Amino acid sequence: MTGQHDLGGSPAGPLDHNDPDAPPHGKLFTAINSALRQHDLVTIDELRRHLEGLTKEEYDLPYYDRWGEAMCNLLEEKGLLTRGEIEMRMEIIKERLQSKND
Repeated sequence: MTGQHDLGGSPAGPLDHNDPDAPPHGKLFTAINSALRQHDLVTIDELRRHLEGLTKEEYDLPYYDRWGEAMCNLLEEKGLLTRGEIEMRMEIIKERLQSKND
């Protein structure tokens, strides 16, 4: 059985070659991922396992939201942070971004 990430040989439509800028949270995920890997707290293989293990509903999320779910699952599995701690911090960051934009 293949996972939802394994699309090899499946029919597909045209490719979207647009390269939009990453949203602010996408840049933050990239930075956090790099820092965690640099300090040997996570590996790319662990993150890949969590990305590939997402449910169909989670895998259908936008790209960086999918990465966020996988990263959250990985950090919780490793006992580094709980989902609740991550969600609480995300709310603080959202409020800061919102107040900056107001």
